[in-house]
Amino acid sequence: MRVKRIVVAVFAVAIALSVTCVTFAQNKKKSSDFKEVYTGTLMATNGPMRTTSFNLSIKDYTSDEVAAGYRAMLVEGDQFDLLKKIDDLDLGFMSASGSIGRRLLVVRKFQMPEAKTKIIAVFERWQTFGEVRGGYRVSDYPFGIIEIIVDAKGKGSGTFIAACAVDMKKDKKTGQYQLVLENFGTWPNKVMGVMRR
Repeated sequence: MRVKRIVVAVFAVAIALSVTCVTFAQNKKKSSDFKEVYTGTLMATNGPMRTTSFNLSIKDYTSDEVAAGYRAMLVEGDQFDLLKKIDDLDLGFMSASGSIGRRLLVVRKFQMPEAKTKIIAVFERWQTFGEVRGGYRVSDYPFGIIEIIVDAKGKGSGTFIAACAVDMKKDKKTGQYQLVLENFGTWPNKVMGVMRR
């Protein structure tokens, strides 16, 4: 399977790690009340077309300050250091038909023109026992990322990366660090029929 490297500006603030215990405690929200719930359909675009329904339930969001700390930790370490720091956070959950729900580790929300809203959620992706036991290359892609864009009525669409690796790379021309997302598949999957519940 061909791996396509994706450098996407819209995700530039999505992956983040906390640098203080206070920040971690702030994000470990245990309330069962959800601020927002979205449902829709995921459509696979790599190989045979398959669809499945999903539920994205959000308890809380990742602040700009925390997101900046996460990016700094990616510069100093790697994605597995990041995952160790945030793998016990609980900002909601992402579930798909036939799969166990995964806790949201990072959730970002952005207001866009024309009364639209962009939401990016990151979680530790679903893995099979076989791939973990076999040490397959897909194990180097520990995150799942969903991005949805909805209108004022909560309807919209988006993209879903089922297996993603993340890193911060320095641009040789500008000297600035940029978030790099590497998708294990050829293309991100489509998210369709999103509705706010």
